Amino acid sequence: MSAVKTEGIFKLALIIAIVTFAIVSRNTLLITTVFSVSIFAIMFINRDDINIVHLCAGFIIIKVIERAIFIFAIEPGFSEVYTDETRSALWLNATIFTTHFIIDLALFYMVLLRAPFTRARLNAKNKPIDKVRLYKAEVAFASLFSVFMFVDLLALVENFIRHLDEIGFSMEVAQIFSGWNWVYYGYLDMKSMLTGCAFMLLWSMSTELSREQYHRQFELNA
Repeated sequence: MSAVKTEGIFKLALIIAIVTFAIVSRNTLLITTVFSVSIFAIMFINRDDINIVHLCAGFIIIKVIERAIFIFAIEPGFSEVYTDETRSALWLNATIFTTHFIIDLALFYMVLLRAPFTRARLNAKNKPIDKVRLYKAEVAFASLFSVFMFVDLLALVENFIRHLDEIGFSMEVAQIFSGWNWVYYGYLDMKSMLTGCAFMLLWSMSTELSREQYHRQFELNA
């Protein structure tokens, strides 16, 4: 095995170890920090690749918007629910799951439209577009965000099913479905595992070993 591939495997193993620790810890701040550092690191490592730079910039913009929504809208708007555990969390959870779905949908389309956006930006500046690529990693990202959205919708539907009495159904009917909590209680673990997969795809862009696997161009229509 060549020294380059050995180094690539070592880097990938180290990245997996760091990401696994962050995910298993279930520490939101740690996960956010690792993800943010990862994005900026990937941008710096691949600063000569406009495709990856634009992809990472898209991640940063959408993630900043997501964090702003939670800090300035959701948390203040539902402050009483956050501080009083006796209050129903139906509409807080509905808002959270819906927000996550919208963000994941935005990420899905951002990834799919990244290559056309990059081409349009270069055309606007009268620069050559021969280096515009749609990487296999981006297609994998789109598929991954589809799974993210599916989990978000399952959690949202289950959230309402578990609280049917609060949206007009009788207590008898609500009692039948009150135990539906498979996605509700497993949501954090599911999203954590999917986030781990996103980390792996993101960091694959920094390794020569993974670059060999995805650095082929899909056919792009002019």
